[in-house]
Amino acid sequence: MHITLLSDPAVPGANEDAGGVLGEVAVMLDGAGLPQRFRAGCRHSVAWYSHSLAAHLLTRAQDPATELGAALAGAIADVRELHEQECDLAAGSPSATVVTVRRVGEHLEHLVLSDSSLLLRGRDGEVVRVTDLRIDEVVATERTAEAIEARRNVPGGFWVARHEEEAAEQALVGRTPLAMLASAHLVSDGITRAIDLLGRHDEASLVQALTVDPVEVIAELRAGERALPPQARPRKLHDDATVLTLLP
Repeated sequence: MHITLLSDPAVPGANEDAGGVLGEVAVMLDGAGLPQRFRAGCRHSVAWYSHSLAAHLLTRAQDPATELGAALAGAIADVRELHEQECDLAAGSPSATVVTVRRVGEHLEHLVLSDSSLLLRGRDGEVVRVTDLRIDEVVATERTAEAIEARRNVPGGFWVARHEEEAAEQALVGRTPLAMLASAHLVSDGITRAIDLLGRHDEASLVQALTVDPVEVIAELRAGERALPPQARPRKLHDDATVLTLLP
């Protein structure tokens, strides 16, 4: 399997995305850039959390007999144990979205938690986007940041990897026969801004562009963000943008 990884931080030296490959497992995590008041119980950075969780998930998912959800739950517990004695996690802690895939026999297994995406292109050219949209549904119905935060990792709200192992049970999981798969792309929402914010791509054209030249995709993305009129700009003009591509 041919694998490429490209990550471009919004701020040099402060990348809160994490991507990696170990054996038959690949992961891409996007640290949630929450206001400090919502993670005030923890002294650790968002980058520390996403990078630590990525490392533990890669290790936990090595055994193909361990379901990906169980591997994520174990990794969440591992990272919690690293800092629960010095941090008041109930008062707020860092969190991250998760995308992971694993080749097992003739299939590619996947797990997606929160709004990062897995883009699967079939050999017939069709592209399937796997994204957990519950956070968008909450944002659309709540008016304040406090109200949105109150629905994080609770029934009826949205779920991310944080310190609660039960979040892993809420992930979207599935498997795809490798014989049907042309490519798989694990992308942070900094990449899918090309679709959702800028409208420069649909899923199929983005996958094609990422396969040909991901560096150019990010260059065009940054240019598009800078060109947005003030009234159309998101809270963060630039976001960390990460893509991990697998070609079976």
